[in-house]
Amino acid sequence: MGEDRYVVSYSDTVRYWQRLAASSDRIRLVDIGPTVEKRRQMMAIVSSPENLALLETYRDISERLGRAENLTDEQARQLAEKGKAVVWVDGGIHSSETLTHSAIVQQVYDLVSSDDPEAKRIRDNVIVLFAADNPDGQELVANWYMRHPNPADREADFESLPKLYHPYVGHDLNRDFYMAQMPETQNITRILFRQWRPQLVMNQHQTGPAGTVVFIPPFRDPFNFNFDPLVMTSLEEVGAAMQSRLLSEGKRGGTSRSGAHYDTWYNGNLRSVSYFHNAIGILTETIGKPVPIDIELVPERQLPASHQPAPIAPGKWHIGQSLQYSLTLNRAVLSHAAANREKLLFNIYRMGANSIARGSTDHWTMTPRRIAEMHAASAAAGAKPVPTRTRGSSSIAPIHYDQIMRAPENRDARAYVIDPGQRDYPTAIRFLNALIRLGVDVDQANAPFVANGKRFPAGTLFVRTAQAYRPHILDMFEPQDYPENFEYPGGPPIPPADATGYTPAFQMGVNFDRVLDAIIVPSTRISAPLDAPSGRIRGKGRAGFLADHGANNSFVLSNRLLKAGQQVFWLTEPRTVADGPSERGALWIPASPVSERIVADAVHSLGINVERVNTPPREEKLPLRLPRIALADTYGGLMPTGWMRWIFDQFEFPVTLVYPQQLEKSDLNRDFDAVILPHGAFTMAAGRADDDGMFRGRSDAKQPAPKDIPVEYHPWLGQITADSTMPQLDRYVQQGGTLIALGGSAQAVVQALELPLADAVAETVDGRSARPPRHRFYVPGALIQATTDPSSPIAYGLPQHIDLFFEDSPVWAPTAGAADLKIPARFAETPALRSGWAHGLERLRDAAAVVQYPRGKGGITLFGPEIALRGQTHGAFKLLFNAMYLSAMDQQKAGVGSGQKGAMSSTLRDRQAARPTG
Repeated sequence: MGEDRYVVSYSDTVRYWQRLAASSDRIRLVDIGPTVEKRRQMMAIVSSPENLALLETYRDISERLGRAENLTDEQARQLAEKGKAVVWVDGGIHSSETLTHSAIVQQVYDLVSSDDPEAKRIRDNVIVLFAADNPDGQELVANWYMRHPNPADREADFESLPKLYHPYVGHDLNRDFYMAQMPETQNITRILFRQWRPQLVMNQHQTGPAGTVVFIPPFRDPFNFNFDPLVMTSLEEVGAAMQSRLLSEGKRGGTSRSGAHYDTWYNGNLRSVSYFHNAIGILTETIGKPVPIDIELVPERQLPASHQPAPIAPGKWHIGQSLQYSLTLNRAVLSHAAANREKLLFNIYRMGANSIARGSTDHWTMTPRRIAEMHAASAAAGAKPVPTRTRGSSSIAPIHYDQIMRAPENRDARAYVIDPGQRDYPTAIRFLNALIRLGVDVDQANAPFVANGKRFPAGTLFVRTAQAYRPHILDMFEPQDYPENFEYPGGPPIPPADATGYTPAFQMGVNFDRVLDAIIVPSTRISAPLDAPSGRIRGKGRAGFLADHGANNSFVLSNRLLKAGQQVFWLTEPRTVADGPSERGALWIPASPVSERIVADAVHSLGINVERVNTPPREEKLPLRLPRIALADTYGGLMPTGWMRWIFDQFEFPVTLVYPQQLEKSDLNRDFDAVILPHGAFTMAAGRADDDGMFRGRSDAKQPAPKDIPVEYHPWLGQITADSTMPQLDRYVQQGGTLIALGGSAQAVVQALELPLADAVAETVDGRSARPPRHRFYVPGALIQATTDPSSPIAYGLPQHIDLFFEDSPVWAPTAGAADLKIPARFAETPALRSGWAHGLERLRDAAAVVQYPRGKGGITLFGPEIALRGQTHGAFKLLFNAMYLSAMDQQKAGVGSGQKGAMSSTLRDRQAARPTG
């Protein structure tokens, strides 16, 4: 390990671990589950032979202390004295960060083979769980890099990789840790939060800040207000041990806190999700590439400070040096665990017990909103703040603490009750399963009960907060109240590391009751994922079935019926189905032996409610056809495309990936009803549009020369641009196709086709229209409520209000010539922030979030906010699914197209005329 121009594959990693296990009694291999590509994900457990002989005993101790139930402090101390510290160490979640592949191989060898006193002490006191996070990606990257037999021919980096290094989501595998949708994240979370509950989680990466060697804890503020303060103090301890170890070995260039953008707010990373589970999540970000690099000279990095105590001089750097840093940091963490074994074991119990206590009594969580309310109450009382010696702060009357902070209505929830009568109950079950996979227990009432003055039937599911993982529960149900975070008053905002607001219960459209008092009812604890409960068939009619449009699983039913050659219609007038609400869009399914079988199975397995009727509905019907969907991708892969593939696979939509060459040269109208351009599909003029905050993948269009890659990937090359691609897509729309564009791609379509839409947020300065500077408008990933138009077929099945994910997203205002334009979803006159940080939110007043525009014989559907973000936005999926079905209908009947052939814009005409022919 540590050679230049060498990358180890996953299969070689496992083979090496197997050889170690065959020759040493200090290591044991465990299969933790399958990957997307059906590899087996292996975990190497390293400890002393004596500990491995009692492995189940020590696992049980760690699990009991992490669960923290039915233990006294004294019992917990006895278990901590008897137990062994458990540390998770991983690598390769981002497979192009190949240092981490080598690191876990070398770290396992080091701990298994070394007989120095420190190694013995670690093995005696610690059980280490080593794992490769992304086996499929590691195999892809290694095989791609090592395809050249001559090391001199191997690349400097991995920019020529042909596809995402996770089969679906690429880099975003490390954004899937509160939903756990991918098989790999399910394997890992089962180990971390059900079976083992380790006290430390070491997550290794390879993108160290410029001018340094490695980033290590602790992190910059803000930290999330939900987790236990012991998490933060423990991080400080581990970070100090890591930095001190580097310095004691003469290894300079470590940085922390403000040395990089990483924080502890967002819940979705492997490292950060640990904080919400009372574990100490450790991030290392180390520089290096397979080829030698130069440490850059960043003058500001040369000044010693608390976050960079020992700057490093610029110079040549080899991957082997990075590996030595990784070994040092691994030893530092494991030595800390060995020296603090009992404290770590007891503290994870203490944090869990704290959570159980907070969920069992009245408790209040301080947030920026509460602080603002106290200041406002003081000002309303006519009081003047008293300056304190603490810079930038002032004191107010203590009474406001009790009146605001301790107000009964501001208490934290004791439980969250899932509405059993909600239209999309199967999606609520998906949400609960995400909680369960993350170690949260769900209760099912064995009798009727009353909460918040409402009566709930037996069988109702609810989540008590009196659990060790209460911080995670609150973070999944409650809005994130991110603090206003500027470099200075009136200055630019400090970008977060990722989304500031992401509440999954809101994104998924789950209806629940927030209960402030204890729920008294006998119940059954559920700790394994739930199946969607069987739906109901009402009535005995023989003509056919009516099904509600409100459940996302209704699209699975429709797809199964259409694939079987059965008829499905949407009713355009309001209709009540199975005692549900009277709304447009109900499904009409004529009876046949085949449809009877498919519907009966869907009722049982998908949780769909249907109603049998004796006569076909007289209302106008829109006939469905299985849409032929082209989903755009580019060489190297787009993460939004990968997430859409995942979503479409779950809901059984057949789609075809298309690349720029096909978009420009093939007969799209012959083959496809709709072309989908996800966010990031268009090449950016200069680098990524999102240069900070949420990482969304590359949009810089760096591609290899055809001669440098296998011929099978040549058709994937090319770029989606306004000049080369949009004229062909415009022709496709003019001739009857539907173009669906999301996020940045939607705005690119507006500009390229000169659609009658203006940026609703833009302001005009010196005759130029542009978005305001960030100190006046900044929404770095938050949930904002939008209002839907129930009369629009694209909004069928949706409630009046939905929460949309907004991250510097395009939104529009119609301009002249927009008479035929439709706006099925828009933000309100007074936009409502549901979760996260939105500075200048009032600028979204009445802005169009979704637009349908007829063009020629076809139409264009634009989604500004991303309604398919990371597979989480189930509450908005219907917008996309409906748009896909509408593309296969007659555009006029569907209320989309004008039926009139429109004119190509002059700009596009000029571009097309300028293109070379022949």
